[in-house]
Amino acid sequence: MSYVRISNNMIYGQNMKRLSLLQAQLNKTQEHLSANTRLLTPEDDPVAAARALDLKQGLSMNTQFESNRGNAKDALTLQESTLSSMVGRIQDVQTLLVSAGNGGYTGEQFRVVAEEIRSIRDEMLGYANTRDAYGNYLFSGHMAGTESFHMAANGDISYQGDDGHMMVQTDAARYTAVTNSGADIFMGIKGITASQVKSTSNQLVAEVDITDETQLVPGTQYRVSFAGTTPAATYTVARDTPDNTTVPPTTITEYYDAATSGWVSVTPPATPPVAGDYTAREKEPISIVDRGVEIRITGPADGNATPPSEVLVTPGKPERSDVFAYLNNAINLLEHYADYSPEAANTNMALGLESLLTNFANTLDQVTTAQSSAGTRLKELDSLDLSGTDKNLQYTESISELEDLDYYEAISNLYMQQYTLEAAQKTFMMTNGLSLFSIM
Repeated sequence: MSYVRISNNMIYGQNMKRLSLLQAQLNKTQEHLSANTRLLTPEDDPVAAARALDLKQGLSMNTQFESNRGNAKDALTLQESTLSSMVGRIQDVQTLLVSAGNGGYTGEQFRVVAEEIRSIRDEMLGYANTRDAYGNYLFSGHMAGTESFHMAANGDISYQGDDGHMMVQTDAARYTAVTNSGADIFMGIKGITASQVKSTSNQLVAEVDITDETQLVPGTQYRVSFAGTTPAATYTVARDTPDNTTVPPTTITEYYDAATSGWVSVTPPATPPVAGDYTAREKEPISIVDRGVEIRITGPADGNATPPSEVLVTPGKPERSDVFAYLNNAINLLEHYADYSPEAANTNMALGLESLLTNFANTLDQVTTAQSSAGTRLKELDSLDLSGTDKNLQYTESISELEDLDYYEAISNLYMQQYTLEAAQKTFMMTNGLSLFSIM
């Protein structure tokens, strides 16, 4: 049989080690209580610590998305407000053009309207060059530091940005455009140039309607010539094409037949000219329909257009231009009313105003579409905010479940550890110094 000799030093060391361990456990519990967490270090619960780290990263990203959405809302709200102001000014231009077409304005009154439109143009240029709180131009695309639109000395305004959109990540899988390209909003607007009329007689009035833009042939002119004297006067219709050939229109819908005292339909012969009777009894316009154009020419009430008379009509053509070009066109039309011949001034003013009203109607549609788009994105950001709030709550609750301390359990452990430590200390004090010699 072998014996193990237990020395006082060994007993003392074992007791001190046990006391140190109990004291460390008590200190750790106190630290958990002070920090209000059950995860002071990853070793407390490695699995929970790793999961909490992932959740905190998700919460941090979601918080950043929330900040991004706030910035995006600021930019889109400014954009929507700016476009709303531009819509109002475009409507003001439409009102001015309608008033200018009442037929009673003088050249001086037209120039007053032109000045009003010029003032609106300059105001709209300021809107188009709006900057956000960071000094970035709203409508320059990716070139946010470049002025969106620049006015030259002659009044022409050109776009200096690009076709891009500044995108901001507003959710884990969502990027939102916070700027628009000025090219998308203010340029490429569908329109039509004004038809032009030249007449050698102020007794003849021409009206031009574009019935089908797809059939228009740019550069085509229609020439209506009158000859002879009433009651046997005649008119001839010819079409001058861009290649300088003269051919009859595809259709002359009607002409006045003196024999029947009424209008009859006629298909032109294969070779020009196309002639019809033009008598003193004629009370309705000559009507020409060809290549997407309808032209109506009306003579004096007695039908006696003093020959030789001629009307040359150049129909407008489709175009795509920008809002500032249309504004400049309106200014030029109104300012140069006196430049037209007396025979054609009123007709060309009416045709020009009609064309401009069409163009500004299309402009209004394009700008309001962009405004609506900004409003739609704002609503989407509101929805993402609600979703982000829910995600923040879920992240916070999940992290809380992993990290939050159970106070009841911790305090119970603290008391138990205190009692255990106190009991161990008393036992150590009682057993420390005992030996066989002390009981002999």
